[in-house]
Amino acid sequence: MTAQAKGTRVREGKYSNYFEVGHNPFEFYVDFGQYDPRSEKVQMHTRIVTSPAYAKMMGATLTSSVDSFEREHGPIPADSEELDAMELVRESLKRTET
Repeated sequence: MTAQAKGTRVREGKYSNYFEVGHNPFEFYVDFGQYDPRSEKVQMHTRIVTSPAYAKMMGATLTSSVDSFEREHGPIPADSEELDAMELVRESLKRTET
């Protein structure tokens, strides 16, 4: 029996530090990409399209996962008036370059 037949197929992973969310009356879509601080541009690479019911479940699952992460690692700063998301990305990239 092959690995794919056993359901253990290796999935391709893509790093994303940028996303956009949209919807229409029938579906939600989430576009993922990478922000490059040198060029100040975003290269989009993946779009996930799903039904409103699954989008709601995905939101609840993500919320639960973030709650679990914060219990283990401490709070994630999220005050949008005090936090510039793109500046947070720039700072995290600077830490990985050193």
